[in-house]
Amino acid sequence: MNKIYILLLFMAAVALPATAVANNVTDRYPYSISGTVTDEQGEPLAGVSVWVKGTTIGAQTDAKGFYLIKMREKKDVILRFSCMGYKTIFRNVVFSPDGQAKESITLPASANQLEEVVVTGSRVERKLKDVPELVQVIGRHEIAHLNPMSFESLLQYELPGLQIGFNSMSQKPTIQYQGVSGKYLLFLIDGERVSGEGTGQMADLSRFNIDDIERVEVIKGAQSIMYGSNALGGVINVITKKANRPLMGNINIRYAGINGQKYTVNVGVKRSNFSTYSSVTHRRMETYTINDTDGKGYVVVTPNGSTSKVYEPPSTTINGYRIWDFTQRLGYVFGKKLSAEVKGTYYHNKQNKRTYTKHRDYFSDYTLNGRLNYLPAENHEIHVSYVFDRYKKDKDFEEAHFVRTDYINHLHILRTDYAGTFGSHTLSAGLDAKHEYLKHYMLKDSADAAGCNTALYLQEDWKIASHLNLVAGMRADYNTKYHWHATPKIALMYRPIEQLTFRGGYSHGYRSPTLKELYEEYDMGGLGFMTIYGNKDLKPETSRQITLSTELGYKGMIFSVSCYHNRFKDKIVMRSTGEGNQDLRYVNAESAKTAGIDCIFSTRISRKFRFTSSYSYIRDYQEVDGKNTSYMRPHSVTFGGTYQQDFGSVCTTLSLNGQWASPLTTHYFSNKKTYEKIHYTARTLCSLNLAVKVPHGISVMLGVDNLFNYKDKAADSPLQLPQKGIGMVGTLNINLADLFGK
Repeated sequence: MNKIYILLLFMAAVALPATAVANNVTDRYPYSISGTVTDEQGEPLAGVSVWVKGTTIGAQTDAKGFYLIKMREKKDVILRFSCMGYKTIFRNVVFSPDGQAKESITLPASANQLEEVVVTGSRVERKLKDVPELVQVIGRHEIAHLNPMSFESLLQYELPGLQIGFNSMSQKPTIQYQGVSGKYLLFLIDGERVSGEGTGQMADLSRFNIDDIERVEVIKGAQSIMYGSNALGGVINVITKKANRPLMGNINIRYAGINGQKYTVNVGVKRSNFSTYSSVTHRRMETYTINDTDGKGYVVVTPNGSTSKVYEPPSTTINGYRIWDFTQRLGYVFGKKLSAEVKGTYYHNKQNKRTYTKHRDYFSDYTLNGRLNYLPAENHEIHVSYVFDRYKKDKDFEEAHFVRTDYINHLHILRTDYAGTFGSHTLSAGLDAKHEYLKHYMLKDSADAAGCNTALYLQEDWKIASHLNLVAGMRADYNTKYHWHATPKIALMYRPIEQLTFRGGYSHGYRSPTLKELYEEYDMGGLGFMTIYGNKDLKPETSRQITLSTELGYKGMIFSVSCYHNRFKDKIVMRSTGEGNQDLRYVNAESAKTAGIDCIFSTRISRKFRFTSSYSYIRDYQEVDGKNTSYMRPHSVTFGGTYQQDFGSVCTTLSLNGQWASPLTTHYFSNKKTYEKIHYTARTLCSLNLAVKVPHGISVMLGVDNLFNYKDKAADSPLQLPQKGIGMVGTLNINLADLFGK
């Protein structure tokens, strides 16, 4: 508990001076714009962003829907009112002779998600319906209704075609999405790369704290043009919270017994030119074991015939953890053209000690992110950012009082982005430089390695006509080992009528080998029976993707169908060294291909009822001697519905979310002529939550995880994160700003 008190004192120490300084700017900003924002029922809306168009100046509404913007000049302006779940509105504002202006509005609810503003596709704010790429947004309302314990659970319930597995060695989840593994997904936090490896050269997903997420933007398909290496399979950008009211604060408690606990406190201040946001979270889960009562059947096929066999009944232990997360961000507006923000985070994960080891694993990370935003003219933006991200893994041999550092990964990234509109042309350009350092126990003698990459990109969005957009771009990457590589992209968006949109695109992907793939030399198990070798002669992986989609949005309904086809060249895999032993080496293997289709339907029948469902089909055919060796389930369905009912001043919301994954039959080759045929059954998970919100910002939620008591087999853990059955969840949230009417 001492850690909590220290962090709370620090948060208060940061917030209070910012408030005091912000109150002393009246002399420099003598003019003001003020007003209130309400919804269609006349209720005040808190947290609405009110921005002066073409500047960095803005404010947020408080619990009474009131906002106040201080200005240096008495000049007529255009205000932009925006809030997730509501339509964005622009208003012309004229100052009175005394230098004050009043502007109060009613913000109508958006009929569907297409009115949401996203930034990930082109690093420029645009409405979702106007983005040429295939983008899906998971907003804070969906997150709140689902009330997940982990980031991977959120993705699994919300993204069609996503499969979460489990690696028993690293005790970390794995991801496959639209037929590609997690190492081909680029994970970002506020648009910036993250360092460190969880499992399978994928980011450590436990770094993403659910209570710190504002929304998640997912761009499907190859996105190497804007984001570079690792974005062959898509980009998942986590947008984190910041101060969205003059004074904000929340206390959130989630308790589910052995299934996990979570405690979060955050405070924020947004006054005039200053803003600050501080958050601390403690997450914990106990260790549990899944034991199979029966073995898993499979068929061994040899040149001499087939034999049915049964694996011995296995068990899978999911290690518990104790995680601390801390975030601090500070923002300052220097004037109507220039603003800056600094953000620091700290993550510490202490895993429970495994029964068969003499050590305990620790994972830690801290980041520092600085950003400058400059608006040289209306419709022109320049962003400069620097990120330092340090991820580390330690083993603590507690009885010997010895800590060994097995893994360190540093990232230094400096980036400059420009976006500007010239008539019907919007130009995006950027330059970034990345330096990576890796110390890894899987490198020979636990050595280290480093590498640098520089890139520049250029993309144009040409509005050929009111109903037709063409996007074309090119990225050039320079790697110290592989030198220059060019990656092109082209996309077309056609909207014959307001309600109907067609999109098509062709893009290249590019992924240079990681330092681990180049230089690894690891004795698996430490017994000398198998060694994994890197390969300094590896070539970069490339891909080519074709996407087609259609989207129909009418009133409160959205229906979309998208299909994609990926072809990978020089895909990096592990293969036998061919020297009569079990040793493996990274090599550029034969080409691979995936194809699939996603269907998404959502409707808002009224303010009370929303429903969303999706279906995904994936043809991930990894052929060996005419047999499919893919571990990706071909069919999956997700669904979610919410019903809201008010009883006087008490608001209740009932939400049901679910996912279904189809059966899978796959093959595992033990040598060139003998293989195992393995079958996995279908899988269904559901969660039910009832939330009750009473006046003064107090909310209580009661929920049931795994509603139908589905239990996984331990033998199936590589394919899915094992579930041990039904679980009860209780959540309490106290909005301090609403509680005290701020």
